[in-house]
Amino acid sequence: MTLSEKLVPPPLVTAALAVMLGVGMDALVRFVQQDMDLLTLVFWRFGLATVLVALPYFLTGRRLPGWKATRFHALRGLVHVAAATLFFFALSKLELVVVTALGFSAVLIITPFAWLLLGERPAKYAVLAGLIGFIGVLVTFLGKDMNLRFTPDEWLGFASVMTSAVCYALSMVMLRMRATKDSGFAIAIYANFFPAIYMAVPAFLFAEPATLSDFPPLIMLGAFGGSIWVLMTSAYARAPAQKIAPMEYTALIWSALLGWMFYEEVPTIWVWIGAAIIIAACVLVSREPRLKPAPPEAAHS
Repeated sequence: MTLSEKLVPPPLVTAALAVMLGVGMDALVRFVQQDMDLLTLVFWRFGLATVLVALPYFLTGRRLPGWKATRFHALRGLVHVAAATLFFFALSKLELVVVTALGFSAVLIITPFAWLLLGERPAKYAVLAGLIGFIGVLVTFLGKDMNLRFTPDEWLGFASVMTSAVCYALSMVMLRMRATKDSGFAIAIYANFFPAIYMAVPAFLFAEPATLSDFPPLIMLGAFGGSIWVLMTSAYARAPAQKIAPMEYTALIWSALLGWMFYEEVPTIWVWIGAAIIIAACVLVSREPRLKPAPPEAAHS
């Protein structure tokens, strides 16, 4: 084992650190959105992350994978930028901990996508877990207000975060296709570069430009965003997904803490109950040998 390998944290620690940075980025996004257009925010978040990740990568003499990998990541970039934009939008409409809890449903949506795209059959409890998770989603959102008086913005936030979860699940399945072929830094570059390219024209044509005072938090967002992909890709490449996935649930603790500290948000007991139901459904999926290869004839049918 080389010195660099010894300095790399274990996969579970790496994943937990990525999750902590992710929630920190979400909390910072809420703060930045108070004075910045969403399109501008998304563009600079990905653009600055590209620079921060690409510089050390290319300075060490490394090169990106070939054209086949580039085309694949260009397609994945469309899904990734949709997931991020919708999630950031939801953060401006709902409490941080509610958005985080609802986002956990992406773990359940990964299963059908893996079946459709990779030919990997879900475990026998996957359908049951999906139903349980859906109940948890309803409890989490509806439990925000037991009188069921929701504003149009809150319903819009709910629709946004759930659509984001679908896009994120698809993005994760696509990541699995390349996680063992491309390095964490290369994937991080692609995961930030293509979304920045896609958002460049909308941001400059239809949004207010960023000011000089906006760049310190934007640089922080870029650093967080680039680090998250490097850390998470490294974790998934060195350990089975079933061991890494539960680390995602620590985001609930961080989101509740940061939401309380910076935005005076106190979740209701029903939000916690709903989050617990969603997590239980995710655990039910992860404890089973969830992904079972389909027979050759089924895979090619």
